[in-house]
Amino acid sequence: MTTAATSPMARTQSVFRVVVRLRVHPGKGQEFETIWREIADSISRNPANLGQWLSRSADEECVYYITSDWVSEKRFREFEHSPEHAENRRRMAHCKAESSMTAMTVACHVPPRPQSERVRVMLHLFEPPGDPGAVESGYHQISRKLVGRPGLRGNELLRSMDDPRRYTVLSDWASREEYIAWRDAPEHLAITAPLRPYWAADRDSTFGVYEVVAAY
Repeated sequence: MTTAATSPMARTQSVFRVVVRLRVHPGKGQEFETIWREIADSISRNPANLGQWLSRSADEECVYYITSDWVSEKRFREFEHSPEHAENRRRMAHCKAESSMTAMTVACHVPPRPQSERVRVMLHLFEPPGDPGAVESGYHQISRKLVGRPGLRGNELLRSMDDPRRYTVLSDWASREEYIAWRDAPEHLAITAPLRPYWAADRDSTFGVYEVVAAY
């Protein structure tokens, strides 16, 4: 059972975050980034450090943001007043034009949703002898309407090597959620109507929906 003391929300509320806005001298950006990576590698060995990020401003030339997370303010302050930090600042000094620091405690963190497994859908079809070409025609008609459908990575029309009248449509979906959204869409029945008369009713299952669990 998850309790307030052990939930992800409770754990992130104690994270102490430091954001430094820093402007470097023109022409010093590449050198600064190299120095920062070396310093960040050293800081990453500090057990109180939870991660570091260097961001280059998209709006202001020569401006960077340094973000670092710490287990607590106390542990960060210990690092801030350490000889190691003083040496780090000395190494950056000739690149830095100005800087300011903002410290904060993380109040809430919503982690990203885990990515769903890809889904394959197999639709089995049978083309009667008196209707040649109907399955391929219906397949192309439907596929043209599905171009750009959210989550649809592509589909293929497969013809049996044993019985040329038997076909399978194999479609590849990025996630279970996106396939279900298409399955339940109001326009689903109308768009797929051209192939509905050719569903292989003599099979145990006309449809097969499978999650991808392994691939080589």
